[in-house]
Amino acid sequence: MRYSALTLALPCALLLSACTTVTPAFKDIGTRSGPCVEGGPDTVAQKFYDYRIAHRSTDYTALRPYLSDQLAQMLDAASRDNRNSALLKSDPFSSRTVMPDSAKVASASTIPNTDARNIPLRVELTQGTQTWQDEVLMIREGQCWAVDDVRYLGGAAHAPAGTLRQSVEHR
Repeated sequence: MRYSALTLALPCALLLSACTTVTPAFKDIGTRSGPCVEGGPDTVAQKFYDYRIAHRSTDYTALRPYLSDQLAQMLDAASRDNRNSALLKSDPFSSRTVMPDSAKVASASTIPNTDARNIPLRVELTQGTQTWQDEVLMIREGQCWAVDDVRYLGGAAHAPAGTLRQSVEHR
C-alpha cells in the first residue's frame, strides 16, 4: 500500500512542477538615465550607424540616445584627455579612420535568448570600394537597447586596442 501511494504521488508532483511559470534569467535589467531610441538591438544599432553616416559628426551629445550610460560617460571623459584626441577625431566607432558611407547591421533574430542583457552584432561597413566588418555590442538598459562597445575587426584598425572601450581607457 505504501508503494502504490508513492508511485501515484511522484508522477503527480512531477506534473505539478511542470505547470509552474518560468521567470526570465534577468528580472532586473537596470535603469537608464538618458534618453533612448525605440527598437530591438539590431534596429537601434542600424539607426545608430545611419545617424552617424547621415550627420558625419562626432558630437557625443547628439549620439547620447544611442549610447549606453557607461559608454557615454567614458567618451565624455575621454574627450577631455589629450591622449584620445587622434582616435576621437577620426571614427572611434569603426576600425578605419574614415567614416563609412554605409552600414548593414546583422539581424538579431538569430539570437536564441530573448532575456539577453547584451548582444554582439556584426556590422558590415563600406567606404567607397572598401568593405569591412566590425562588431557592435548592444546592451539592455531598462527598456532600451544601447551601443556599449565596438570591437574592431576590420584589419587596419587605427585604435590602440581591440575595442572602443579599451582604446579610451588608460589604466
